[in-house]
Amino acid sequence: MCLKKTIGITALLLAMAGCNTPPRLPPASEAEQTASIEKFIACLDKNVSKMDDRVSDAATIASALLEGPCAAANAASKETYTRDMTERERIAFEANATAPFQVALDMVIRHRKGARAPARVPAEAPAKQMQ
Repeated sequence: MCLKKTIGITALLLAMAGCNTPPRLPPASEAEQTASIEKFIACLDKNVSKMDDRVSDAATIASALLEGPCAAANAASKETYTRDMTERERIAFEANATAPFQVALDMVIRHRKGARAPARVPAEAPAKQMQ
């Protein structure tokens, strides 16, 4: 009887130990955060002229940048800022995170203001091909 009780208590303790939340990772340093943002901005800057057909609306091009060539840099930047958050905190952060889209949209608009090349034919437009 005592052995069964001991085994039962041990099993219960082991099961409860499995319910613990994993330890949080340490927050990213300011240098890591800055580097991740710079990499994301560089990706947008490098790819905006390739993606922008100057026919599609700027929001479509911004979305195409975030889902296409800059998806990895965007994800890495998010990870840098959220690595010390719990799953619930990450969900709340991502629900309110419009900054990457706004940055991409601003980049497209700035590119269009400075672009001198003629608009591409819509059939050649990368954003149209992605849809």
